[in-house]
Amino acid sequence: MVFFGGCGEFFSHKPTELDTRLILSELKDIKENPFVKNPLPELYRQPPARLETEDGVKLFYFTKQHSADKLAQLIETQFSQFFRTKAAPKQPAKEYHKPTYSVSTHSSTNQLIVHCPNDLDVEKVLDFLEKVDVPPIQVNVDCLVLERFADVTMDWETTVKIENLFGEKITLGGKEDESGNLLPAFPGASLREPARSTFGLDVGYWRNQGIAGHEFRAVVDMLISRGYLKILMNPSIETVNGQKGKVTLRDNVPLEKIIFEPGQEKPFSSTEYQWVEDTLEVTPHVFADGSIGLQTKIQLGSKSKPEGVIQREIITERFIDIAENRIKPGDSLVIGGIRKNEERAVIRGVPLLKDIPLLGILFSSKDFEDKATEVIFILTPSISSGGMEYAEMLEDIKKKQARPELKMDLQSTLTDPFGSAAYTEHVEQKVARAEFEQLKARIEKAEALEEMDQIKERLLRTAEQVLAEKTRAEQARAEAIKARQQAENAREEATEAEMEIERIKAEIEKPQSKGSNAKPPAKRDGEEAGAEKGGETAEVPESEAQVEKAEAEGERGPSEAGKA
Repeated sequence: MVFFGGCGEFFSHKPTELDTRLILSELKDIKENPFVKNPLPELYRQPPARLETEDGVKLFYFTKQHSADKLAQLIETQFSQFFRTKAAPKQPAKEYHKPTYSVSTHSSTNQLIVHCPNDLDVEKVLDFLEKVDVPPIQVNVDCLVLERFADVTMDWETTVKIENLFGEKITLGGKEDESGNLLPAFPGASLREPARSTFGLDVGYWRNQGIAGHEFRAVVDMLISRGYLKILMNPSIETVNGQKGKVTLRDNVPLEKIIFEPGQEKPFSSTEYQWVEDTLEVTPHVFADGSIGLQTKIQLGSKSKPEGVIQREIITERFIDIAENRIKPGDSLVIGGIRKNEERAVIRGVPLLKDIPLLGILFSSKDFEDKATEVIFILTPSISSGGMEYAEMLEDIKKKQARPELKMDLQSTLTDPFGSAAYTEHVEQKVARAEFEQLKARIEKAEALEEMDQIKERLLRTAEQVLAEKTRAEQARAEAIKARQQAENAREEATEAEMEIERIKAEIEKPQSKGSNAKPPAKRDGEEAGAEKGGETAEVPESEAQVEKAEAEGERGPSEAGKA
């Protein structure tokens, strides 16, 4: 009966367990949203609409790249008109808005309603919006924060108590507290760290322990500690040009405090909670030359920094506030490299005795601490290429959330029952994949550099060709100028020859016109005789020969000019 009664409870729990497993399975499943490709309603794609009213025209404009409030502010600034009133004596004139244009916004549809006096002003507003409502630049700012801390602490403290030295009432030793406990004669780090007195290594000699009047104690408590801490943060921000992007991470962390109160043998601890905040705030400004200006505010809080001998955690905060700097896209800028080194050494002891080699340890103590911190902030801005495909992102998330496959056969079950070898293999695969990606990135970088060298070589050859063509063009231009000058000279010579011909013709026609009315001169006897002997042979006047010569030169001149 007891057995079957217990089985009833077992069967009542089974459906609950199955239901719980089903719910967990559904919650772990990452489902794809089928509505990520829904198009924009056609109404928003239509051209701006107009509505004529009694006092003007209303323009209805769906904004494309910027919010309606920003565009409305621009329109009011650019198209608003003001008029001044006459000011009273010794008082400035007042400005009042003349309601020629009025702008209102519809935030739920991201729509502008602009009232204009007429259609011509509507066209001006549309031209203005076409030049202003352009796609903004999106900037990605990658921030790398590296904090390193290291410290070395070494101390010893000595407890000495000698009663009845050499059989006489000569004592040597430390003092006692209210409870009669012996305090260190030469305390070390326990003065600044009360918890330091609760641990360490005692080395020395103790005789007649607890026997009053005959106790001899010489004990050295030694301790050395080393601490190292490394914090690496890599926040990233995507924001539009000119807009502030901010990433904030807050943790309410517990802090344990060790409290020592007088009259109590042991200290007690108390836990307090405090907010620790990490903030990265960046406002990018992209300029026309391709550079990016960054207005940066960084607050880095940490509670994991070890401090002191007992390596307790404390809260630290670091701030960096930079108004603006300029950097090329893809380059990295170290905006805050903070390095700090502290070294402290305190030696306590008996004068002269503490300086004795080896034996001086029994009469001295040392508290030495050396710690160094370094914080590096590196910003890398770049023009964002936009988001990634939803299906690709979802597949990546599924791979990250998927459990590693573990196939156990008989041999692996016997040789590795806990699956540690499979986990090692999984980690090695991840390391190999990371190394492959790193090698792939190096190959792509080498190929990019090689392609860049080829592009530089082609540009150099093109520049040489352009220079050669420019030289040939200069030579052809010089030859053309020279030929043009020769042609001008030949043309001038031809003009001078024509003028010379006209002059000679004028000289020939002048004597003929004068001698047309006079009688021909009488022939001399010699001339008559020559005429009789030579028949029809006569002398050619000298002026006619000159005319023929000038005409020949004139014909030759234009022909040479045409050849030139």
